[in-house]
Amino acid sequence: MSSQLKKSAKEALSGRWGFTVLMFLLFAILQVIPELLSSDYDEPFQTIDFLGLIATVLLIPLSAGWVWFSLSIARGEQTKISDLFEPYKYFIKVVLLSIVQFIFLFLWALLLVVPAIIKSFSYMLTYYILRDEPSIGVLEAITRSRQMMDGHKMEAFMLVLSFIGWFLLGLITIGIAFLWVGPYFSVTLAKFYDRIRGEEAPGEQSTFVAPY
Repeated sequence: MSSQLKKSAKEALSGRWGFTVLMFLLFAILQVIPELLSSDYDEPFQTIDFLGLIATVLLIPLSAGWVWFSLSIARGEQTKISDLFEPYKYFIKVVLLSIVQFIFLFLWALLLVVPAIIKSFSYMLTYYILRDEPSIGVLEAITRSRQMMDGHKMEAFMLVLSFIGWFLLGLITIGIAFLWVGPYFSVTLAKFYDRIRGEEAPGEQSTFVAPY
């Protein structure tokens, strides 16, 4: 199944590699901003560290933006630079979603690392769901992701594992290869989401249950 998804991702990227790589580069550069603002000093309450924290929060929607952009590529939709910033329309919701997920994963990690890893796969579809259902609530998005990933977590794990060689290539090339590996991996995950969403019964609505 992983090979089929990866092949489908390559087909979606065909003829669009140049723009997608440039978008990934822009995304990567913007993600470095908090590091540039963070202090290397050990003294507490550094103003510059506070700025780094603020920048981190302000850039959270960019992660959703890259996911949404990748989903558009996977679906063959037209894309533009502004697509990367589209989640800022839902800034508070996206930030809250990220914070709530972090809290849930942190609490699971207090038990054991393995449960936290498993739950990270359970929550991996939240940004995709928010793109398709922007009116959905934060907890409902997490719940929907967990429900959609039931029976698919091992498949997702194997899909991620199949990219290990590509990730190693990125490290060997001092990150240069990641300019291609990043988009390839992201579009493949978007294809994975679309396949799972397509398996849902038409018109099926999940009832709300505890998201954790």
